[in-house]
Amino acid sequence: MREGLTSFLGGTRFRVTSAPTVEATGEGGPLLILASLDDASSVEATRTLRAARADAILVIFGRADAPTSLPRDLCLTAQAVLDRDIGRDTLVKALDAVMSGVTVQSANLFSWMLDRPRAAMEAPAGAQQIIVAGTDEAEAPPCHPLSSRELNVLRCLADGASNKVIALKFDLAEATVKIHVKNILRKLKTQNRTQAAIWAREHGIYPK
Repeated sequence: MREGLTSFLGGTRFRVTSAPTVEATGEGGPLLILASLDDASSVEATRTLRAARADAILVIFGRADAPTSLPRDLCLTAQAVLDRDIGRDTLVKALDAVMSGVTVQSANLFSWMLDRPRAAMEAPAGAQQIIVAGTDEAEAPPCHPLSSRELNVLRCLADGASNKVIALKFDLAEATVKIHVKNILRKLKTQNRTQAAIWAREHGIYPK
């Protein structure tokens, strides 16, 4: 798991430290604790680290086939609860999201513990929340209400493109792109471009 994270985060703004943590590069960057809770010792190590660094952002990885093995106390204080089979691009976007104050949860891991209304109620005031779809490849792709133009714009959002870049690519006015982006966020019930990009990648919508 550690080697996989090191590989995934190579070339990003995150780096794996000598301790079992990941921190953002740069002076004074907030600390991320990435914890794969595979056994009792890893759970206790995470609790100890969490207690020592209460200001840190905690991201927990668990197995979709054994969600009840995750400790409730750590999950309730974590900023993200993710399937350990999450893809690289989705992981990086999820980490970017938690760094901006958004909570991210893989639905197939977290839904067993809290129903969503209660989860939202227990979230910090003003916090945004993303429920990430499961990683089961046999799951049928969900329908979406987007037009073909909006779908193309969403693909660009998933690639991190700005409104100006999207406008140039499709020969549109930037104001028109802004309208498309606004409609995409409304239809997908997402709050910002990062959430829309995560939704796209989790639902198999990738840049062409």
